[in-house]
Amino acid sequence: MERFILEQGTFTIKPVTLYYKDEYYVVGFANEEERDRVLCSGPYYLMRRPIIMKPWVLEFNFKEEILTTIPLWVKLPNLPLNCWNVVVLSKIESSLGKPLYANECTSQMNRISFVRILVEVDITRPLPKVIKMHDPKGKVLEQQVWFEWKPIFC
Repeated sequence: MERFILEQGTFTIKPVTLYYKDEYYVVGFANEEERDRVLCSGPYYLMRRPIIMKPWVLEFNFKEEILTTIPLWVKLPNLPLNCWNVVVLSKIESSLGKPLYANECTSQMNRISFVRILVEVDITRPLPKVIKMHDPKGKVLEQQVWFEWKPIFC
């Protein structure tokens, strides 16, 4: 895992990687910018399995952690240009889950064929393929939603 993290970019100080059983790792970065760069650059796979990355929170408990919410990259293809603003994108993200990040191409509008956002999603509920939304003029639109990876349940 340490080598994998180091391959994700240049760091001011080498990230500290701590292993906990059951395939949990805690990675310490020198600053939030480096952490966010790694979090926002995915999705990541190791041996064809997705790596679920979440920012650490003070109340995290390894023994009680059951993955019911995970960060998933979502694409919104052909989103109308009049919807490319903070208000509309925030509403879309919030309808899917907890907004985390937008990738650089989305936030800078370098590529406008689709929006790519990272959203923490409740995986105990069905993932939508389409969401209904209002454009800035109030017109109802049906927006396709593509999840870059979907969990498989046994």
